[in-house]
Amino acid sequence: MNAKSYALLSEDELIDEFVRLAKSLSSMWTYWFNRPAKTPERDQMMRELRAVSAELCARKPIEKLRLLFDHENVDVRFRAALAFMDVDPDWALATIPAHTADLSTKDVMALRARAKKRPPARPTPKDMSTEQLVARFEDAGIRRYATRFLGGESEPFDVKLSNRIVGEMRGIVDELKSRDALAELLPMLDHPNIAVRNNAANFCVPIARERAIAVLEAIEASRDSIERSSAGTTLYFLRMKEKEGKTASP
Repeated sequence: MNAKSYALLSEDELIDEFVRLAKSLSSMWTYWFNRPAKTPERDQMMRELRAVSAELCARKPIEKLRLLFDHENVDVRFRAALAFMDVDPDWALATIPAHTADLSTKDVMALRARAKKRPPARPTPKDMSTEQLVARFEDAGIRRYATRFLGGESEPFDVKLSNRIVGEMRGIVDELKSRDALAELLPMLDHPNIAVRNNAANFCVPIARERAIAVLEAIEASRDSIERSSAGTTLYFLRMKEKEGKTASP
């Protein structure tokens, strides 16, 4: 088909054609170590994919394009991210990290929005119940995790925002300590979110050392590069402090 032929297709037909071509051509995600041979047939499919993409870019069916960003096939998602970057840059840029994190692009967009949303100014930690403080700690941990999806060109994640959220958590922990209620954070050591577990383990070392260190060690051995690095740094300083204490003993 040529460009004029694609102009006659409906948006749904164009989407179906894009999916068919993207699957047939695959992408760097699936041929990273085994790039397919260049053939006249493949060149023709590439021309067709470019023509379909150009027509979709002209029409800008945003909601339908977002289904491509979240398609079950990784090649479709990857090629959609490249093809429609100028049409829907936020979703296109979220597509690849979403795949890497084993999340949907929609979930990553929701996490990005959550990271940017500040907690309400009232009530303050001093005015919160213990249950509210724990819930705020959990929310802060998830928001800190979400900052990894806000990175720019020079940083893997939004460091400034991440540090502000850590400061927020410290304020919550200080309030729990003042009530002798730090143990209320112990259930967070089993939280499904790795960042929440990491934060809880850091703050629970003084009251549940063995359990907290076991959590940190598991995170250090995980595939999550950001939390793995953080947990490893914490463990390093804990071991150095322990070693210095033994050396100073009579």
